[in-house]
Amino acid sequence: MGARGPADLRTDMLRRRVDDNTARPDSELYEWLAPGELLEHAPPSWQEDWAKADADSFTG
Repeated sequence: MGARGPADLRTDMLRRRVDDNTARPDSELYEWLAPGELLEHAPPSWQEDWAKADADSFTG
């Protein structure tokens, strides 16, 4: 992969098998957020879950 260690890995380098014949990079499979993005403004796809989040509890 050309990486010296885990810190050198990028999401486009990591691949996940999605079916018997296809592997796609994680950069295409997941919505990646910038540091602090949830604190500033949750993206639409995260808003419902983020509104339910409770720092004092892991139960839903």
